[in-house]
Amino acid sequence: MKKKWEVEVDGITHEIEYKAGFGKKLIIDGELNKLKSSNWFINVIDYEITFNNTVCQLVVLGAKADLAVNGTFLGSNKPYEPISNVPSWIWVLVGISTLGGMFFAGLLALLIGLAMSMLYVQFALQKKNGVVIGSFIGCCLLQVILAFGIASLLY
Repeated sequence: MKKKWEVEVDGITHEIEYKAGFGKKLIIDGELNKLKSSNWFINVIDYEITFNNTVCQLVVLGAKADLAVNGTFLGSNKPYEPISNVPSWIWVLVGISTLGGMFFAGLLALLIGLAMSMLYVQFALQKKNGVVIGSFIGCCLLQVILAFGIASLLY
């Protein structure tokens, strides 16, 4: 995945490019920066870039990347919300969904857990805690149904 933005600061146009793959890279005006996710399970990056008095934040959640300039995202025009504002109990749900799913029903359940975990973080940033709990319950139900489906095929 490759995403590109151009930000004009004091009459100078800066080019910011994010490349995902085996190594996550941020290229700012031709200069390469390596990025690291702050979470083991899903790709979570919140990286600050400063040009004079303009603050840019690259926010990556899963496969979605957006750039916030002075507190507003360029892609969605929504206000910037730091990833660090995600409550710790959300990360517990992410761990339960991914590892619990893998131990309970294997690789397919792990993938379901990873996909749903991105929703938990997105909804948590939007302060929709009820939707997070509902998504977690839905994820658990999907994983249980998958486990029983696999078990019924094997026996």
